[in-house]
Amino acid sequence: MNLIFQTVAAHTTQARTDSIALYFSEAKKATQQHAGLWNRDLYGPLLLADPQTRQVYANAPDKAGLLHSLNGIYQGILPKDIPIANTEISWNGVHWAMVKLPLPDKREDRTDLITHELFHVAQPSLGFELKREENIHLDDREGRIYLRLEMAALREALLSSRLSRSEEHLRNALIFRRYRHLLFRGADASENSLELLEGLASYTGQMMSGRDKWQLRDYLINRINAFEELPSYVRTFAYETIPVYGFFLYQKDNNWNKKIDSDSDLTAFFSDAFGMEMRIILQTYVKQVADEYNGRTIVDEEQSREISHSARLDLYRQKFLENPHLEIRLGDIEISFDFQNVIPLDEDEGMVYFTIQISDQWGILTVDGGGALLRSDWRWVIVSEPLEIQKEIVRGDGWEIELNEGYYIEKTVSGNYLLSRKNR
Repeated sequence: MNLIFQTVAAHTTQARTDSIALYFSEAKKATQQHAGLWNRDLYGPLLLADPQTRQVYANAPDKAGLLHSLNGIYQGILPKDIPIANTEISWNGVHWAMVKLPLPDKREDRTDLITHELFHVAQPSLGFELKREENIHLDDREGRIYLRLEMAALREALLSSRLSRSEEHLRNALIFRRYRHLLFRGADASENSLELLEGLASYTGQMMSGRDKWQLRDYLINRINAFEELPSYVRTFAYETIPVYGFFLYQKDNNWNKKIDSDSDLTAFFSDAFGMEMRIILQTYVKQVADEYNGRTIVDEEQSREISHSARLDLYRQKFLENPHLEIRLGDIEISFDFQNVIPLDEDEGMVYFTIQISDQWGILTVDGGGALLRSDWRWVIVSEPLEIQKEIVRGDGWEIELNEGYYIEKTVSGNYLLSRKNR
């Protein structure tokens, strides 16, 4: 019986290793075939990580020697304080693209995902030095309305059978975009920052995926249809907007992406490329154009959402700011979160993340469903009142902290809790 178990385990391990080798090979082939997209081959250090076992598979060694080669694949166990996510990360002396296992079944989808993250590793050297910007206006009723109208126009551009008609829809999409920027001061800069960061990565992954033109068009349409159902747009919109504009720009100039850098204004770039006149945009005209894209229904839906959403935000403020809660000072953190499920409060209050992991010198905070309020300056995170406090483990509603030695939870005179360090 033991021999049978060992044989099955060996076959399972070999099958996993064969799959990993295939994934690396696919990604390497894709980046080589599309090296002209950025005038360089983006293939580089890559970590595929299993969030259940923390087993990692790499195409290169780490400089600390933690990973060991087996059949040409470097393997090991990722430390618990390193969050597993689809991201780029510096670890053990190497700048990696990290991708969570299991990967999608379809080759195009997994190649898209891997090359997206490989682009992030290369992004600084390609001229994109970017800072984190918040787009909380996209949780506001008017912000959501004019983003949804922009997405509706982009969908119609993809559905149109004539390029001239597609470009009319693209210009209308940019009208909604520019009007949204007029409504919210600073929105043009904050949206532009995320589009340069995540939009270009999404465009790169999709262009390297191996989908042909028509497959890509259908893929983009399906993504727009799914986008409207997301609970929050503040960190998700850029993944959808830039690939669509890029899809049409590529047909006009397949080198368009090499003409921009971190100082580029993408809205101005797109407006010029698609022949949009930079005239004053009047509200009456915008509302007239909105009628072409089911604008009345979108407005009605967002008005209804605003009522329930306002009540929901009040509950979050009560939970994280008024009721007893635990406050944690942040230092040099490693962080991963579900960017599709983020709800902003007011600009000076921060954002509620429902799935997030933060590692710091005090330990590891894991939030799964209960929510955590990450303050706008990323110096504090707040969770609900602790329900169980032990020496090494602290638990609350939907969250857990693994405390490192030398740290403890204390209750303050205000009735709240604070994560503190013991005096040595």
